[in-house]
Amino acid sequence: MKKIFLTNDDGIYAAGLSALEFSASKRNLSCFISAPLNEQSGAGHSITLGAPLRVSKFAENRFAVNGTPTDAVYVGINALIDEKPLFAVSGINKGGNLGDDLTYSGTVSAAMEAFYHGVTSFAVSLYITDFAAFKNETFAICADFFFDEILPEIEKVVGKSELYSNPRLFNINIPETIAVSKKVPVKWVPFGKRLYGGDVVKRVDPRGKEYVWIGGNQFSFADIEGSDCCEIQRGCATVTPVSLEFSDYEILNKIKV
Repeated sequence: MKKIFLTNDDGIYAAGLSALEFSASKRNLSCFISAPLNEQSGAGHSITLGAPLRVSKFAENRFAVNGTPTDAVYVGINALIDEKPLFAVSGINKGGNLGDDLTYSGTVSAAMEAFYHGVTSFAVSLYITDFAAFKNETFAICADFFFDEILPEIEKVVGKSELYSNPRLFNINIPETIAVSKKVPVKWVPFGKRLYGGDVVKRVDPRGKEYVWIGGNQFSFADIEGSDCCEIQRGCATVTPVSLEFSDYEILNKIKV
């Protein structure tokens, strides 16, 4: 049986990754893990080309790479796993990845890298509004909901054979209310727009040198009806099929005319 490729951007020790692995094992799904050694949130789709990478083996089919999420997937698929996986799951991220988060997110970019290698991939994030009250046990509920509800629905909509023979990429967000309700509505939606605010916090270190923190409002969104940003705030899980077509055909077609 083909393995499921698991990765993330929160690192090999992250609770969200362990929850996915445990949930998959309960369903007799064989997993292969290649994740960053340390947290790489916000790494985007960066790849390490100017320094060597080191691979640590934690157990059979469980590896960490001291690089970015993209590094972990690239090395995992090309040098560590013995056969092409059935599909890949990146997550579960501690925090949502919505709207404009797409290009910043290491979680989404790890799934994107697996997709570039011809593997259907799912980026899974847990939308959290109260990090102080958050409990890691919620990851287990979230993982079960992904395998029991979201994945079967995607297989039904796309067609199971089509889904895994013709690689697709999906961005999935699950609300923290899953911890109480155990089940939430699932909405198929386009990306919305985050309003980061452009905050840059300036401070001075003990040696008198100025430094900055990039800040921003994590919960401000444009009011775009039916978008992932809007539906997640209503307590729905969101599924967004992702296209990586970057060409601007409107301009290209004008040139052809």
